[in-house]
Amino acid sequence: MKIQTKSGFVCDVNENKAKDWRFCKNLAKADSNDESTIIQGLAFIVPFLLGKDGEDALMQHVSDEDGIASTQRILEEFKEIMNLMSENIKKSQSSQE
Repeated sequence: MKIQTKSGFVCDVNENKAKDWRFCKNLAKADSNDESTIIQGLAFIVPFLLGKDGEDALMQHVSDEDGIASTQRILEEFKEIMNLMSENIKKSQSSQE
């Protein structure tokens, strides 16, 4: 499914990957209160869900003028991607009923 965030980032997401155990396990890490654990989870989830090209595009999209891709910006974009993905899945399921 194609996702576009409010900031204009566009990516293709394979919604079946969200059902993968490794994804779920690392998503739990990304929802931690510990920054190190969040980064561990995101380091797996982002390339797993978006693919290498999608991850590179995300890094470029959030990078500042010095080329720095802040963890906070990655987290914000990723949360929005997950919310949009969830909304699209719910819409798809309700239209099939």
